[in-house]
Amino acid sequence: MAAKWSALAHLPLWAQASSGSLAVAELPGGLTVFLLGKRAAYQSGETSEVVHICVQDGSGFIERRLLIDVKIEPSETAEPEPFQQLHISSGYRALALWSPARCAVVSLDGALEQRQERLEAMVFTPAGKSLVKVAWHPTSDAHLGILFSDGSWSLLNLAMSIDEPELHFVGDEVFVDFTFVSLGSKAVRSLGSEDAWLSLSVFFLAASGRVSFRGPVLPSTAVLSFKEYEALQAALVQDSSPLTVALAASLSASAAPDGEHEVVLVTHRHHLHGSGEPMSLSLQLPEHIIEEPSTTSTPCGGTSFSTLQVCSSSPLILLARATSSGLVELLALDTPVRPSAASSAPRVAARVLEEIDLLCSRSPSRTGTSDFIRLSKHSLEDAHLFVHTRSLLAAIDVSSSCSSSCSSSTVTTLAETRSDEMDFVSWTVLESGLGLLLRMERGTSSRRPVMKLLEVTPRDSAPDRRNASMHFSKQSPLDLLEQPIASFGATPPQTAEKPLELATRVAGLRGGLASIACRQELLKHLVSKSFPARAEEIKQELDVDTSELLRRSGAGKQRAKQLLERQKELVERQEALVKALRAAAESSSLESFKDTVVPKLYAQLYELRRAGQLLQSASHAGHPGEK
Repeated sequence: MAAKWSALAHLPLWAQASSGSLAVAELPGGLTVFLLGKRAAYQSGETSEVVHICVQDGSGFIERRLLIDVKIEPSETAEPEPFQQLHISSGYRALALWSPARCAVVSLDGALEQRQERLEAMVFTPAGKSLVKVAWHPTSDAHLGILFSDGSWSLLNLAMSIDEPELHFVGDEVFVDFTFVSLGSKAVRSLGSEDAWLSLSVFFLAASGRVSFRGPVLPSTAVLSFKEYEALQAALVQDSSPLTVALAASLSASAAPDGEHEVVLVTHRHHLHGSGEPMSLSLQLPEHIIEEPSTTSTPCGGTSFSTLQVCSSSPLILLARATSSGLVELLALDTPVRPSAASSAPRVAARVLEEIDLLCSRSPSRTGTSDFIRLSKHSLEDAHLFVHTRSLLAAIDVSSSCSSSCSSSTVTTLAETRSDEMDFVSWTVLESGLGLLLRMERGTSSRRPVMKLLEVTPRDSAPDRRNASMHFSKQSPLDLLEQPIASFGATPPQTAEKPLELATRVAGLRGGLASIACRQELLKHLVSKSFPARAEEIKQELDVDTSELLRRSGAGKQRAKQLLERQKELVERQEALVKALRAAAESSSLESFKDTVVPKLYAQLYELRRAGQLLQSASHAGHPGEK
């Protein structure tokens, strides 16, 4: 598999990278890579940005260059800062470039097939604030989520307006990150109502580590798979709150072909640009705060949280948050995600299952650069959570944490550099099981990018020794369920161990054995009480309210009757309008006849009368004796 993509890693276009931001589109015709290049030109009021495109052609790749014209506000006299990030929409039909100062968007619909070399961008420049993050909504190529520095969040519908948002939220705390949830059109398992509500939620992260979400956030025009649409229909039927009833009343769907798959185009008018009442979901979607026990540990070293990622949706909702120093926390929600139209939304209980310290210590020579950490997943069904920093790329297998809180996650290092002159600037995962890692040398004169292909899941890789640096809170016996049994069998015994290492191994063995009894008690409690109660709650949710369905059916019949009466009235008005138009046409023709034909006839009549009088006079002159 790596040999198939080996030509991609040796292309000369990687030397043209500026910030190192890249995006990958796996189209039916092959792989297409977008790389943000260096700015081509700057004139007063306009810049020309370069995006390098690499299109797969059989076993090789074809390089192209796309120029994007970005118009700048007339009030800006200095050259604007370069764009830092490049994102492609889920349907691969739009491309977004953004920096803290502005966001530029271009449509790729037909541009790749027609091999266009220059496009003009729509530009969004916030007033009095900067952009923190920009991301495409996973169900629409026209909707862009934007997080601002003042803590507000907007969903822009680029097809309607780039200045007026379709949805807008203002948080109680300044957020540093947000994330959408994409179930994916290739989900193997069947989807339920809980999956539907989760896919329509937006999760937010504050620097303090507080996580919250709002939902349902559904673009006015969304493309869903049949599984996602069926799950949404089931969720709307089961939930009878005024919010979901209003959303369901304005929802319409139509099947549309999308290549080899059939998808559903869903539209609604329950937004700021819509004409229905209520006008906006923004006014009715309270902020659901995920509440953790007060004993939850805080980040070490005074660092704040900076990134958030949803890891899994089944059997439990698992979130991951991380600090720039390399501390990753896995957070499990006790209850599923549901919408609420109440003014004060209920809090959702959660617990930190695991804390993983990747030990991303900052080198003294790197003080001139800002640290970053990014969490990413290829899909919710993928077991690996990827952690990307300037010097480390690691994969965390979270499947064990999702299936059993008694097991600890496995951390595997995919790439690492200890050189102060090398940064890992970009990382993306392909469906083929490979990943693209872009490395860039640091320096004042030149930055030489290098592309490297990595296997996402190495077959013969052993668990990373970083796993030994995990630490857990131990405030109560219930927390023992969330502690890992010491992996005393992971490393074969050495012939001659130091006393300290031997004591450490024995202590780990004793701690693991002592925690088994507490775990058994908690598991008995879950099996005897928690799971049956949860099963009964789910059973009640699945019971469909017949009276509500009959009420909706009666309302639909009444609405159909009103539409028939309205149609009959429109037909009568049409007939009256046709009669009036015919009368007006006849009147217009008579007026035209009066203005043109009648004067001519009158003139001819006058001439005939004059001719008759002349003939009569001539006749009298020829016979003077006759009277």
